[in-house]
Amino acid sequence: MPRETTHAAPSPHGLEPSTSPVWLPPFELALCTVFAALLVWKGLLPAWRVLNTDFPNYYLVARLFREGYSLDRIYDWIWLQRIKDHWGVDQSLVGFAGLTPFSALPVLPLAAFSALTAKRIWIVINLILLGASAELLHRSTVLGRRRIWLLTLLAVLPLRTSFLYGQMHLLVLFLLVLGFYLYRREQNVACGACIALAAALKVYPIAFVLYFLWKRKWRAAFSTIAATTVIAIATGALMGWGLLHIYAAQMLPRSLQGEVLDPYSLHAASGAALFHRLFLFEPDFNPAPLVSSPMLYALLYPLWQMAIFLPLLAALQTSPSEPDRDQMEWAAFLLALLVVSPVPSSYHFVVMILPIVLFVNTCLRRGQTAAALIASVLYLFISLADGFGGAAHRLHGPLQMFVAFSRLWLAIGLFALFIVCIRLRRHDEPASKTVPRPALLLLSIVGLAISFAGFRHHFLNRTLEMSRHLPSPSMTYLNTSPRPFSAGHLFVAMTPQGYRVLDAKGQHAMPQACTANASRTSDQLSYAVAPEGFLYIEVDDSLGSRIIRSSDFSNVVENAESPIISPDGNTLAFVRENNHGGSLWTTSATGQATRITPDGYDVREASFLSSGALMFLARQGHRDALFTLTPGTSPASFFMPNQAIASFVVSPDERSIAFTQLVRNRWQLSLLDTHSHRITQLTTEDCNAYTPTWSTLTQILYATDCGRGVGLTALATMDIPAR
Repeated sequence: MPRETTHAAPSPHGLEPSTSPVWLPPFELALCTVFAALLVWKGLLPAWRVLNTDFPNYYLVARLFREGYSLDRIYDWIWLQRIKDHWGVDQSLVGFAGLTPFSALPVLPLAAFSALTAKRIWIVINLILLGASAELLHRSTVLGRRRIWLLTLLAVLPLRTSFLYGQMHLLVLFLLVLGFYLYRREQNVACGACIALAAALKVYPIAFVLYFLWKRKWRAAFSTIAATTVIAIATGALMGWGLLHIYAAQMLPRSLQGEVLDPYSLHAASGAALFHRLFLFEPDFNPAPLVSSPMLYALLYPLWQMAIFLPLLAALQTSPSEPDRDQMEWAAFLLALLVVSPVPSSYHFVVMILPIVLFVNTCLRRGQTAAALIASVLYLFISLADGFGGAAHRLHGPLQMFVAFSRLWLAIGLFALFIVCIRLRRHDEPASKTVPRPALLLLSIVGLAISFAGFRHHFLNRTLEMSRHLPSPSMTYLNTSPRPFSAGHLFVAMTPQGYRVLDAKGQHAMPQACTANASRTSDQLSYAVAPEGFLYIEVDDSLGSRIIRSSDFSNVVENAESPIISPDGNTLAFVRENNHGGSLWTTSATGQATRITPDGYDVREASFLSSGALMFLARQGHRDALFTLTPGTSPASFFMPNQAIASFVVSPDERSIAFTQLVRNRWQLSLLDTHSHRITQLTTEDCNAYTPTWSTLTQILYATDCGRGVGLTALATMDIPAR
């Protein structure tokens, strides 16, 4: 393809400013002004004043990296919350689940500032990126700046949310626009680098490799693959290979399955959320699906994805095409990626600015004014669709589903319009060369078989796991760290206000109002039950971590987390953590704290034995192991498995240890015989088990994210076979 000039030549069929009605330019300018004012009023001004999610997530990880912390626990909800509390970040909840490690690096230069100052700088950067994207689109089309800005500002709600939350999608938009700009000028290596950078931030742009291969743009495809490889190697070298493996093996697969946050959310308005609600039972979030059948999900969800991509692939030319068709195909492919995204939020749709500008530009050049107008109206309603979410929660049945997923229906309608317009060839356009139907049929059969097998494995034993779930007593996002207490149990819950210790009825074990020296935003992140029945609770805020006794609401020890009480109630053990890891300490009734682990042990948690000795879990080098320790002596290795382990609890008779270990990249619940060291794996599902505890000698309570977002656990119970 010959290299293009800066502007494509105007078409006599296009609706150019010289042939527009005299009232149209002032009307377009007035609309731009109204939408810009709305964006400033509802987006930029509130964003300037408060942090909101999601910017603190990126900021925390960037600052952890800057200050030399190990990053292997950034996907641990509670650990990252503790860091947030200590640094005084004014945000009730944080979490990095589903985000790529690389996505924190653009914020790295801002981590030297306070969180709010960093966000304000990020807002200015995003305004520059938005302006640069609009200018590049002006140089790539004949629409003119006024119309490009009008189409850009029609995405007023996605733009508002992106600025309010401090998201990465305006940077992704800029990289994709720049990639298209370079692609049209045959600068394929640079184009591939832009696509790879966008994919390192938000994974879906990597699918453009398939587009380039389909179009036989070999240099662009190989450049994208090579740049992605370089970025992955650089990220691993900078942030840790272990972290990269955690993301690729544990986070990414669950993201692609739509299970990062609440997979049943009406606000998600994705195909994955729709099919979860239709076919997958979950006691708390989806107790009454249309048909409870994981196998139907495994079959129909991949078929739905293929119903989007097969018409597109059938319409795409497999060789370079004329400029207008090339624009339409690029726009349709990017729109298809947004439609099938398993976890879209409103701010994802700022990226739709690129395909809608390209589509409208091509339609006007072809004289297809009606198609351009219909597309613009659909695009406006897609950007406003999040406003229907509140109404959907007040409805029931099919009407609720229709309203809640209105953005999905509108996006499918817009995509169908794109496909129709691609297939409508102008009289002077050469016939397209596409892939033969038998090849598409074979590709669809192979894709369907692979997807069905993957989902079938993911849902294996799902019914059994759901039967183990305990009902959640209140509105919580995460329930973990259960402990038997009185006639029921206690647990740590993520609530809209933060983390609290609750009982089985959902009542607060220690209300914030009773907590000495604790602010309204303090979190309760761990606890221990004393033999006398009261609690030692870890409270975290900008003052740090401290342990408070529930019997008199007094501070027991400062700079302390993860309390453990001895069987006689006289000794309290706890963990102190800095950027070099955790150390184990004890304190007695006198209040004198003593460190009992030497350097070299990154202590994660501990438990007292009946003898008064301690067993603790620590990372030594790059391996996790269990150690025993009597104060005054050196730690002795007790159990060093081949896999990583994350949590453990000793049975009341000390014959067994229930623990979680990493098996094929999922945290599974296992049982260790303390005498023979024989291991029995108790769970095998394609999900994670965490924080086990013994409710009786034959029953274990634990947290599980089966059927939920990754790490966003429910409580479950399991009977143990005879030992």
